[in-house]
Amino acid sequence: MKKALAILMALAMLLAGSALAEAASAGQRTLRVQGVGVVTVDADRATVSLGVREVAPDVKRAQRTVNERMDAVIAALREAGIEDGAISSSGIGVYANYSYDDNGDETISSYTAYNSLNVVVNDPDNVGMYIDVAFDAGANSLDYVDFSAANTAEAGEQALQLAVESAGKKAAVLADAAGVKLGAIVEIVDNADMNYYDERNAYSITKDAGMGAGTQLMPARQQVTATVTITYALED
Repeated sequence: MKKALAILMALAMLLAGSALAEAASAGQRTLRVQGVGVVTVDADRATVSLGVREVAPDVKRAQRTVNERMDAVIAALREAGIEDGAISSSGIGVYANYSYDDNGDETISSYTAYNSLNVVVNDPDNVGMYIDVAFDAGANSLDYVDFSAANTAEAGEQALQLAVESAGKKAAVLADAAGVKLGAIVEIVDNADMNYYDERNAYSITKDAGMGAGTQLMPARQQVTATVTITYALED
């Protein structure tokens, strides 16, 4: 019996999330294992962060140019089919740029004004087209593109089922290797909230005056991960 327990403990150390425990109250030997389930779903929306940045010797000129170009960008996105509720400001500001002389003294050489938007696109296959629309209208900065899935409830349930199955298989392997019999489930613990991981795809801006090609993006997918810890009773 001691030998079997030693083998079981060694295997438990090799398998992450597994542990052999003894219930102090009932004196019952138990096996605690962790299971992970992952379900991948197709993205059905994307959030694009883009904007306008302008450098000018005069602060008012920089800000005025940014405002004019941003108005044109918003109008172009609306005309392309983006609803008002899908466009929101994400950042705006003006800062000074400095230059230094031979003595190390600094002077303001210019000003940079910027204005950024978050644009929610419910048509992932055409995200590149909307980016091109914004750039054609005057946008000149693109911070990121995040793909995601709006409804992941069903995927979350599937991930939980897979996590339970994973824990069961791991427990069966451990019990068989140790020469003990796996008993009934004593406890199931959902370790944490669902983990939603957006698989970001690399994107490339290929549009310029000489090429005429558009922005190319491939919609990413979203991983939904569930983790559970299950405690089984052990029998001889």
